[in-house]
Amino acid sequence: MIKQLRIGSDIDQVICDWANPFFKRFTPKNDADITRICNQILSKDKDFWLNLPVIRRFEGFEPVLYCTKRSCCKHYSKEWIDNNNFPHKPVYQVFCQIDNKARYIKGRCDVFIDDSPRNVIQMNRSGVPTLLMDTPYNQDFGPMLRIYTLDYDEIEDVYNLAKEMGIFKEFKLYYDY
Repeated sequence: MIKQLRIGSDIDQVICDWANPFFKRFTPKNDADITRICNQILSKDKDFWLNLPVIRRFEGFEPVLYCTKRSCCKHYSKEWIDNNNFPHKPVYQVFCQIDNKARYIKGRCDVFIDDSPRNVIQMNRSGVPTLLMDTPYNQDFGPMLRIYTLDYDEIEDVYNLAKEMGIFKEFKLYYDY
């Protein structure tokens, strides 16, 4: 019997569209402005978080956990998951945008899915194999570790290929300076 991968997932831009509703409502000048808006305005705006549209569903598996860097109350994330019929699984919430998600979920999943190249690099070099969910704004990261759907077979294929090629180990070596 082959063991199925334990897959963890980010929320925003992986299963829900955070960016379009955010940019329809706000015109930030830079990343610091985005963080300020999220922390000072959106952190308490329950309607914003609960009305984000679904963009993808898991195919052929249920995630074992969710991990997100949202600035809102974790209850909003759990309620959004439940309201949109996603599997009820633990939610790990990281409040500092520069903090490493790996320290919260290491050992709890075999592979993690994230849309942020920074998170992918940070988590891979911390020993949490992480694949990049394709989005329009992360195209400059390149094809390595990129997935296009949340289909179990695609995730497993990219994970196994990266593992065979030693890419996860290379991340630790290359980015540990």
